[in-house]
Amino acid sequence: MNITSLFTDLPGSRLCPFDIILLTLYALTCLGIGLYASRRKTDADFMIAGRKIGIIGFVTSVVASYIGGAALVAYTAYVYRFGISAIAVFLGTAIGFIVFIPYAMKLRKFSGVREFYTLSDWLNFKMGKTVGLASSVILIIVYSGMLLNQFIAGSSILANISGWSYETGLLISSCIIATYLLAGGFRSVIRTDIFQYMVMVVMLVLLGIVMMGDRRSFVMEMVDFSRMNTGMTVAFTAFGILIIFQSAEYWQRVYGAKSDRVVKSGLIGSAVFTVLTGIAITMVGLSAHVHLHGIEAKDAFAEGLTLLMPDKLLGAALILIFAAIMSSADTQIFVLASSVAVDWVDKLSKQKSDSKRRMKITRLGIIGFTGLSFLGAWFLRDLVAVIIFITGIGFSIIPAAVASFHWKISSRAAMASFISGPVYVFILLGVAAMQPEPFEFFKNNADLAILSIVISTIFLILFQVAGKKKT
Repeated sequence: MNITSLFTDLPGSRLCPFDIILLTLYALTCLGIGLYASRRKTDADFMIAGRKIGIIGFVTSVVASYIGGAALVAYTAYVYRFGISAIAVFLGTAIGFIVFIPYAMKLRKFSGVREFYTLSDWLNFKMGKTVGLASSVILIIVYSGMLLNQFIAGSSILANISGWSYETGLLISSCIIATYLLAGGFRSVIRTDIFQYMVMVVMLVLLGIVMMGDRRSFVMEMVDFSRMNTGMTVAFTAFGILIIFQSAEYWQRVYGAKSDRVVKSGLIGSAVFTVLTGIAITMVGLSAHVHLHGIEAKDAFAEGLTLLMPDKLLGAALILIFAAIMSSADTQIFVLASSVAVDWVDKLSKQKSDSKRRMKITRLGIIGFTGLSFLGAWFLRDLVAVIIFITGIGFSIIPAAVASFHWKISSRAAMASFISGPVYVFILLGVAAMQPEPFEFFKNNADLAILSIVISTIFLILFQVAGKKKT
């Protein structure tokens, strides 16, 4: 075969054989890491990586799980709509990691002795089994939506850039993720995240070289901080800070870290790398915001990346996307599966907690949630509406979760807080359903959904104060 034919696009695809080779090697490497992680593992290795996560594994897994397929689509969609103000999401998240450090240190005092695995374990410990189970229900709804977003967003981007069908990208990514998760569990999540984030870093550096090279003038005309909207910047910053406290995967990393030093240094490192990664993603969104008008916001990442990256680097761009999808999706699948095993089966079973049974149920959960998300992504493809819905539901857990570190919260107040937020979001959905264009109304009023955190806070305070007066 002529060497030049390796770089000739295949029929029906924008990819050439060399691009396919790169993607195949990447997928095989992820599978190999997952299978290697399954060797000589204990039950604790499968469930929480043996509580021996080091600084590199901590930072790379935190940032890689944050920068997923849904993040690439959602954040570049925000950049496309609101311009450079949206970079405040990444700045807010970085601040959130720093703010979370003292809370993480407090979690460390109890997590090893009490053998915490999930966010709900902490709430169960502080406020009782009912509150723990209620928080688990909210998190399962939120993470099911987040996982669905990963599959929808990733498959859409892959189809847009590669020329493949949406279904092909969906099938390939879901099969690879399920295989290495079944083999190595949380240990596989951490080890593949290290590899996947290193891949993302290389690809983003490559993107930076391209932007600062022959695309420099093209990039510089996009960066104009005078266009920042103060109100939107504040809102995006607050969103970035708050999202940390409802993100169960970060709590799992804290439980799994081998020392306090790893947690503290890891959260600081995560803040730095989140900002650097966010700048690169913002540049992609700005290229679409400034130079492409009339496209759908959800296509901003794919279209912006196509503008910035030469055709010969298309395969490298696709590996970046695969790494982003898989590093977040595997985390979310594991959060869901372990929540079922730990928060439901363990807590409700009359039998004594059994680590082997817990691992078996987690494996069944991995298969189940991967399959359900695959089917959901096959039939449902409206990404933005799902993101707004799960954000509104997820923010309902934040007031009680944060308050539990500072005060003795009654289970009654926590339950009122957990119920009021989701009820408010469902009422908002009902109002949207009565509009001529429900999805558009819901998307254009996204700020109303996020107000669920205010409703939950009000109910938490009211029931807490009322309970004290009654006592």
